[in-house]
Amino acid sequence: MPIKINFNNIVNSSLQVGDNAYVSDVLPSGITTDPILVGKIIDMDPSYIIVDKDSSAYPIVTSGMFVLFSKRIEANEASLKGYYADITFQNYSNKASELFAVSSNIVSNSK
Repeated sequence: MPIKINFNNIVNSSLQVGDNAYVSDVLPSGITTDPILVGKIIDMDPSYIIVDKDSSAYPIVTSGMFVLFSKRIEANEASLKGYYADITFQNYSNKASELFAVSSNIVSNSK
């Protein structure tokens, strides 16, 4: 059963439907406990999120808890995708130069 979590402030602009929501207790010392998965975010607004969670299951989300979220790696990869890359390095200086290192990150995405 979905639960609605209301906020006094605007939710983080990076939050998206499909992200996972977690909660953590805030101790009197200001330290938070380890985050516990609440469930997947199924709807959101600037002042609330709706999380798909069994309302009887732990954790019970209460006022004063710290709410955070994580993104699915499959949907939010930061590397380039495709089959072909063409890169040109140009030096417009009149002085000799050396290129120390060149690297790339290759991810297979056609499986």
